[in-house]
Amino acid sequence: MYTRGRNSVFSFSSVTNSGYLYQLPFCTRSHSYLLSNLSMPSIVESSSEYDLIIVGAGVLGSAAAKAFGSDGRRVLLLERDLSEPDRIVGELLQPGGVNALTALGMEDCLEGIDGIPCHGYAIYRENEWVHIPYPVNDATGENAVGKSFHHGRFIQKLRAAARDTKNVEVKEATVTSLIKDEDDDRVIGVLANPKDGKEEKFYAPLTLVADGLFSKFRKEFTEKTPDVRSYFAGFEIKGLTMPMPNHGHVILVDPSPVLMYQIGSNETRVLIDVPGKLPSIANGDLKRYFEESIAPQLPESIPKVFGSIANRTIEIYA
Repeated sequence: MYTRGRNSVFSFSSVTNSGYLYQLPFCTRSHSYLLSNLSMPSIVESSSEYDLIIVGAGVLGSAAAKAFGSDGRRVLLLERDLSEPDRIVGELLQPGGVNALTALGMEDCLEGIDGIPCHGYAIYRENEWVHIPYPVNDATGENAVGKSFHHGRFIQKLRAAARDTKNVEVKEATVTSLIKDEDDDRVIGVLANPKDGKEEKFYAPLTLVADGLFSKFRKEFTEKTPDVRSYFAGFEIKGLTMPMPNHGHVILVDPSPVLMYQIGSNETRVLIDVPGKLPSIANGDLKRYFEESIAPQLPESIPKVFGSIANRTIEIYA
């Protein structure tokens, strides 16, 4: 979902679907009219002027930088931290996302990251497994295929693709504010603190803000705020064999589902949806909740993965 702010900024609120599955948006040549129809505001000429500024080098920001750069636009991609992110979301790319990557010429970003082909889902409910394969791809006549992976590895490949694109400059910097024209309140650039220097101003007729679900700039364009109904608590298990390899597994337990899918040749992600208030991690309430309330409901075909949870690192995503 995105909202358009004034005449020259897009604020993208999220690129994930339910926090763990997403399809990459298309950013193709058809978007270039947004740039060509906007005139450059009256500012002093400098080397800090671009056709497009993108805030956030995640899935959306990196893909957009690659697309617009390939279209001949001068792009500045700003990211506060270019080190490999360690997150428990954005780890299973659906077939639509794979197709979008291919359309953008970025399919190579799925290679060399120990990714796992995904052919559909296995759903467990009331002591029964149901197989839901992906549909047939009309273009190839074969079943569609997704891919799961370590999120950080995928992001680094996307960033590298953007960085290697002519006309794209990637800079590690924290954007602190949007610069607006004094006369008509248009966004004409950003103020940023580079990691290796002093605060700088960068200008462009179009600014795309793609800094994620908890965007610091969203409140400038909408009064809506994220409504957190539940949390994903996740951890990683090594050497686990799933009932249906190369598939996402959804285990419908009470009160909410458990998701499991392979993210590497020897690693499986476990995500537990925890509705309402999150039990304390510090005093062990969350781990006891897993062991006492969730583990007994798992099917016999899956080892009791919570039995050794005491020493596992649990990550939380709202």
